[in-house]
Amino acid sequence: MLLEQNLTFSRYAVSGTDASVLTEIYNPDTQICIWNPQFSQDVLEYALTLRQGAGNLSLRQVIAPLALSEYLASALPNSEARPVFINEIQTIAEMFAYLFELERIGFRMGVLENAMCPKFHTDKVPCRLVATLKGKGTEWLNQSQTLSWRQDKTYEPAWESLEPGQIALLKGEGWFENEGQGLVHRSPSAGPDDWRLFLSIDFAN
Repeated sequence: MLLEQNLTFSRYAVSGTDASVLTEIYNPDTQICIWNPQFSQDVLEYALTLRQGAGNLSLRQVIAPLALSEYLASALPNSEARPVFINEIQTIAEMFAYLFELERIGFRMGVLENAMCPKFHTDKVPCRLVATLKGKGTEWLNQSQTLSWRQDKTYEPAWESLEPGQIALLKGEGWFENEGQGLVHRSPSAGPDDWRLFLSIDFAN
């Protein structure tokens, strides 16, 4: 199994093709978990529909996971692929809520034509789920790169990048006993010709 191979190599960053990899975020040494789901072609095609029909799409909502599908159905443009797309997003939201025993989540999804957070940083939240469904993925630093960056935050080291369609849990500074250790990451560059469809889920405030 990919997960087992990666765990024997390093617990700082783990990845796998099974959703169970996300439970590794509870390991004190783990700062990022990466899941590689197999999205259907309908999901990828609908991402293009969102850009063509809703170029300024920006959704933000604190919501109960079970209510998300109804909210998305009212907010997203109609298409034959829309039900499949909504079902995939609903499933991801429910998994996040179940993993952390949350009754409500902070949901955000939008089409981006510029970098939201272009500088490397850590989040103050306990944990954040991120996924880029189209376009460049979030850029992040592995353990050795992080050590160099923490010594000189003006230094820009080499970095890792999430692939489109990968779902990642990023542990933040707000996680119990994780202050000063949160995953260092940033938004990639973006523009009209290399736009992103970005999804994030947080603990609700």
